[in-house]
Amino acid sequence: MRKNLNTDKDLIRRQLLKKRLDLDPVLARLFSERIQMHFLGAQCYLNSSRIGLYAPIDNEVDTRMIFIKARKEGKQVLFPKIISPGEMLFMEVSEYQEMVPNRYGILEPDSKAEQVPVAKLDLIVVPGVGFDRRGYRLGFGGGYYDRVLAGLNSRTITVGFAYSFQLLERLPREPQDQMVKRILTEQGFIQLYNKSELNERR
Repeated sequence: MRKNLNTDKDLIRRQLLKKRLDLDPVLARLFSERIQMHFLGAQCYLNSSRIGLYAPIDNEVDTRMIFIKARKEGKQVLFPKIISPGEMLFMEVSEYQEMVPNRYGILEPDSKAEQVPVAKLDLIVVPGVGFDRRGYRLGFGGGYYDRVLAGLNSRTITVGFAYSFQLLERLPREPQDQMVKRILTEQGFIQLYNKSELNERR
């Protein structure tokens, strides 16, 4: 059963990654701007003082507009740093150019940055290869964000960033897979299934 799930996930992952990589750079910039503008006008952003972001790679939705505005408004902005396989911390970043590429080519804080426990974050923007309408996400398979999401304070708001073609009706899931509370695409925030609807679809 687990082997079948992993095979299904790998197939979906390859298909969605290809679509994302093939997305016209002009459209990627346009969609990223729309997504960030939706986010910057949302109450969850306006009410937050500690925000976790990610540094985009391979045509992911950009977050730099959010970083610049949040810093200007005096918010504390944090990015993930990998410390061991499957484990990462969130550390404060004051200047984007201070970050350095990790083993995967993703920008992350240097080791001198201040660490902030994830339970203290008000809001985390979560990347993904794909998401579904239950809030589940498909990543690269390393489990980094699943571990982060599992350790969050219940009040922390999690927002998955994706292009609309990355949103599926239903993704295959395993017990360790974690949900985000909201999903945002270039079309705006997506209505996710509520608990009763989720039970009907299990």
